[in-house]
Amino acid sequence: MNRRRVLAALGGLGSVGIGAYHTHTTTISEPGARDGQLLLGISPEALDLDELSAMEHWLGQRHAIVVRFWDLGINEETIEANVEGGLTGLWRNGYIPLVMLQPFFGDETPTDITRQIANGQHDETIDHWARILGNWVDQGRTPHDRRVYLSVAPEMNGDWTPWSPAAGDTDEQDFIDMWRAIHDRFVDAGLEEHRAQWMWTVNHTSRDTSIDALYPGDDYVDWTSIHGYNWYRWGGWADAEHIYGGAIRRIRRTTDRPLAITEFGCSSEVADGHDPERKGKWIRETFGYFHEQDIRMACIFNIDKETDWAVFGGERGTATTEVGGEPRNVYPAYREVVQDRDVLGPHPEHRRILADDEFMGRF
Repeated sequence: MNRRRVLAALGGLGSVGIGAYHTHTTTISEPGARDGQLLLGISPEALDLDELSAMEHWLGQRHAIVVRFWDLGINEETIEANVEGGLTGLWRNGYIPLVMLQPFFGDETPTDITRQIANGQHDETIDHWARILGNWVDQGRTPHDRRVYLSVAPEMNGDWTPWSPAAGDTDEQDFIDMWRAIHDRFVDAGLEEHRAQWMWTVNHTSRDTSIDALYPGDDYVDWTSIHGYNWYRWGGWADAEHIYGGAIRRIRRTTDRPLAITEFGCSSEVADGHDPERKGKWIRETFGYFHEQDIRMACIFNIDKETDWAVFGGERGTATTEVGGEPRNVYPAYREVVQDRDVLGPHPEHRRILADDEFMGRF
């Protein structure tokens, strides 16, 4: 599932054309958490908020979280453009960003990158990230401060990322030391827990390493999360328990932090072609599984990349809808499940998009 560099390329700016959904006020009282269980998020193909708005108009529901993939080693000018432009556009339109911060440095990231970071070789870059993000969340200042989720070095238990011990030149302690070093430098820049929630993200399958040995500890992690997909070419058609169950149990033996599924999707491909109706059934059943397992955030991967993952505007669907006179393939099954009363979009009355307990997964 080596999608990391492509996703980082999709992290740049697109249209931010829709009007601001989120308006600051001077009200002192803070509305509380709503009844509900599952925060709704999405990885869109590009940061085109007009297209995302069209999707949500069709859904009758808004996503609370939008996922962005960025490389830790990009230059300072690009860091500033991504944060000040991209994150501000998301915030003003009523989304909390979930930043997947990947320790890529240049075209050939060394497989000892975790040890390099832990030893301070990239402190200048990390401090620049920390300053820019710290300034960004601080722009409104209490009680209007902004919020962000941060997932550092996701899928570290696979062998397709250079920050994984399975890549060959580091071990689990190097990963933990790297995570703690980045976390501490960011917190020193003002990213406290009510502004930034740290998300430790694993792949649903592991290669030559164990999940528990990679855990930095509850003092450094606010959320845990899993990435996992259903595709005929990746081990055959599988239900949610087969994909996520093992990782869920391993994580819950390690920590009781709230659990998210921050990358998931289903291909319609089957052995003899494509079956969109079966994909629609998988979507319904998987959301039911998320509710049963007390998953507290789910971010759909709405990008046709290796295959037809998208549920809106992709290559296939079980129905169509029109956007600006143009047809879009859609999966009404996704619309059905996100309208469930337990699925939460942005808080309609909260200045910071989610109530404090919702932001921290305390349902």
